[in-house]
Amino acid sequence: MKLYFMKKEALGILKDNLDLVYNKYFTEKDNKWLWTVCGGDPFVEYKDVPDFQLSMLGSDMSIGEVEFNNCKILYENFSFLNESQASDERLWAGLCHSVFYDYVRKRWDYDSKQPKTQKEAVSNIKSRFFFSGGTRAGLYRNTLAKCWWVGRNTFDGSLPSHFEKLDIIGSNDISSKISDIFYSNNFSSNPTILNGIVNGIKYFKDEGVQITLREHIRPSLQLLNAVGGGLILDCLSEDEIAEIMIENIYAIIQGDEQGIVAATLEDESVDTSLENINDIDDNDMYIALGNRVIVFIPQTNETKIINADYLAGTNQFPPLVKMLLGKCVGYEADFQGKTYQIKEIR
Repeated sequence: MKLYFMKKEALGILKDNLDLVYNKYFTEKDNKWLWTVCGGDPFVEYKDVPDFQLSMLGSDMSIGEVEFNNCKILYENFSFLNESQASDERLWAGLCHSVFYDYVRKRWDYDSKQPKTQKEAVSNIKSRFFFSGGTRAGLYRNTLAKCWWVGRNTFDGSLPSHFEKLDIIGSNDISSKISDIFYSNNFSSNPTILNGIVNGIKYFKDEGVQITLREHIRPSLQLLNAVGGGLILDCLSEDEIAEIMIENIYAIIQGDEQGIVAATLEDESVDTSLENINDIDDNDMYIALGNRVIVFIPQTNETKIINADYLAGTNQFPPLVKMLLGKCVGYEADFQGKTYQIKEIR
């Protein structure tokens, strides 16, 4: 199998003209049209590797199971890539438009559906076949790159099953898990912290306690993110990270007021998986311990400053602070008959 980078000039031509050629991704079964649009060969050969096959759609596996398997397959076969190469848009754009062109089209049903609107189609193609929203977003939104990076971050050659960590995370709701665990929280690239998160999830699997991403894992990751603002998580051990996860999940299960809980019902309809997010702000700042939060209360037309910290002399959060931890500017919290709109985080 020959691997190809996309030439820089071809990359620019395609992205600059997507509003004119986006329909080709839906109508063309092969990539021959690229030569016409780019005015020549859009690729440069990079490397020969042994042939392999990705898990394909259309089998008895769900989309989540297919992508889950491909996290393992892509990393195992491309483990020779270094971080610089694996962060290069030209590599993943080249692979999405060449040897894996058919797979990427079928992954997004471009072989059987028509685009709803030009704007939506162009935005989705940018993130699925190229990078969109910056390099970090590209790594976890591009159809192939996200699988490689998840595989890389969960691979452990010292374990009998090299992808044991990924198996613990599981294939169900994998797109949202990639968003929450690997993209939204920057600390997931730290092996110690990621191991602690995985160990926290494993604890409940071993105990036979069913937990979900939205109700238990996501708010516990938000708590870790918040704690990271007042404490250097890099200084904690895997066991200490796992303990934070386990204690918060137990608090949620038991209805303990100290548990950082999931978003309110108004947020339940929001799909936070990266494949459905087109505009991600890499500069979003979440409220963490020690922050000073500027809020506006429309009922009284007041602006107040709230210190995000424990109650004096305790390890407990004030109820309002607990609601605000892990949230960002624009979030609204309803508390004791008033609405607290987050305007600024310091």
